[in-house]
Amino acid sequence: MRIIYQLRHNQKFIDQVQKATLTTKKFGIQQTHGLFGSPEWWANIQTGKLKIHTVRGVIERAYMGSMNDWPMCEVLGDDGEISKWTREMQDFASDALYRTGARIEIDYVLQKSKADAKWNPGEEQKNVLEIRIEDRV
Repeated sequence: MRIIYQLRHNQKFIDQVQKATLTTKKFGIQQTHGLFGSPEWWANIQTGKLKIHTVRGVIERAYMGSMNDWPMCEVLGDDGEISKWTREMQDFASDALYRTGARIEIDYVLQKSKADAKWNPGEEQKNVLEIRIEDRV
């Protein structure tokens, strides 16, 4: 498996979520375990106070979602569940690894959006920490 995405190396996204969390009521996540991406937040993940969940499975399909402008994939988990994920990557060349039949592992944490959020207020959302995909063809 090759690590193709790590949140800790996506400072631009961390900054965007932090800004939304600190400056708006309609966007961002609840600060139940510290500010998203902060040293306190990472420490809570490391100690297990903010639990890491992992989806392990096979990529069923890679496609463009939303208005045909958002890279997505469907994963058939080893537990039989199908889930949909954004195709995250640090390097655009890694997008080629999102292919049907490839094994994938996605580590994420669950956190609630703000109670007054514009979309899905107060609902849990999956925040991806790391994505690993088999790199053999």
